[in-house]
Amino acid sequence: MRERHLSRLLAAALVLAAPTSLSGPALAAGQDDVLKCLSILDNGARLACYDRTVPGLRNAPPSAASAPAAPAAPTIMAPVTREQAFGAERIPNKTNPSVAAQPQEAENITAKLTSISQVTIDRYTFALDNGQVWTQVVARSIPNAKAGKAVRIEKGIVGSFTMTIDGVAGIIKVRRVK
Repeated sequence: MRERHLSRLLAAALVLAAPTSLSGPALAAGQDDVLKCLSILDNGARLACYDRTVPGLRNAPPSAASAPAAPAAPTIMAPVTREQAFGAERIPNKTNPSVAAQPQEAENITAKLTSISQVTIDRYTFALDNGQVWTQVVARSIPNAKAGKAVRIEKGIVGSFTMTIDGVAGIIKVRRVK
């Protein structure tokens, strides 16, 4: 039973691979022959059928469609400033140009809060004037945090980040989400 499954898998692979190397009538004939081999129940006879069919598929003239494609032009990304890249390595989306940028050298950034939204009790999300969005990771009440206040975000240990807000006592553990 396992051999039967493997032979079907082999036939499917041959049929799928054939379009890249064959053209029109040769392709159709080669696929038909391979599909006929699939219907043979005896393992030895089925293998002999494949042995007769596959060399013909390999020796067929290549089509124009199988010519190598021209290499794609490299994508040029806009330069990313150190501030834009700060904390971006922790954002899951790897297509973000800030994430793809080379490692930043900044150890901290300063910005102004544009908005603060409460996610759950004592957990907030902070939007900054530079477009970054940070979320609080350790629940803590932040009574004096308001839009327009200056913030400073610093690298902590083991990839963590801490935020301080002018007029708010203590530090806030945060992670960048945008």
